[in-house]
Amino acid sequence: MKRCARIFLFGIILMLTILLWGNVTAAAKETTVGGILAGSDSYDGKKVSVTGTVSNLKFRTLKDQKPCTTFVLVGEGGHINVFMLGHLNLNPGQKVQVTGVYRKAVTISYRLYQNTIEASKIK
Repeated sequence: MKRCARIFLFGIILMLTILLWGNVTAAAKETTVGGILAGSDSYDGKKVSVTGTVSNLKFRTLKDQKPCTTFVLVGEGGHINVFMLGHLNLNPGQKVQVTGVYRKAVTISYRLYQNTIEASKIK
């Protein structure tokens, strides 16, 4: 029985590793803000890349004392929230390309945000 349980546990760990690795290495889908908003269910949890203008820029500190940057990305077809750890060197009105995971709804530091990209890269 113990051998069977170990094999089962190993199988579960292997499947999770493959699934997580696939999400990490998946290429970001280039789209527009309007495209994401129109198909929010199909983009939820997917890696995306969008271009737009920085608006409502805020530098914050999370409850665990980690610095973060939030802003509204105004793009073709609407606007979307962006969150990234660290204080970034951005300015309001600056045009940027944001790459990250889109979340239809996400809780960050006990606050609920809707239509948010958890950015991994901003250039």
